Amino acid sequence: MAQTLTLTFMSGSRDGEVVHLEIAGSPPAVSIGRVAPCELLITDDPDLSRRHARLFWNGLSWMLEDLDSSNGTFIGEFQAARRLSGPTAIKDAQIFRVGLTRLRLGSAKDERVATAAAAAVEKAKQS
Repeated sequence: MAQTLTLTFMSGSRDGEVVHLEIAGSPPAVSIGRVAPCELLITDDPDLSRRHARLFWNGLSWMLEDLDSSNGTFIGEFQAARRLSGPTAIKDAQIFRVGLTRLRLGSAKDERVATAAAAAVEKAKQS
């Protein structure tokens, strides 16, 4: 069964960009890196490995796994960030780092709610 994955770039040249991915497979998974065949390509991060990390759905939650990258994969912000040593559960709205790039995990539903709320605020300002 396909899963929808939403990632928001929180740093770098793509800061603020929201990416929606429909992921199929068993288990549904997406790899992150600098070169194809990675499904999420980040070509301008010099600290990112060619095939850096993988997000996969285990049936209950999204899991983040480092793929033996040179610089590691981290969950959390700044000083509180912890380097992954194996597949680790990641929650909605949690921030993780691959190379120098920070990304936030969010479900498509969360993004639709946020977009609708922002539109309502904008409409109220114009009234």
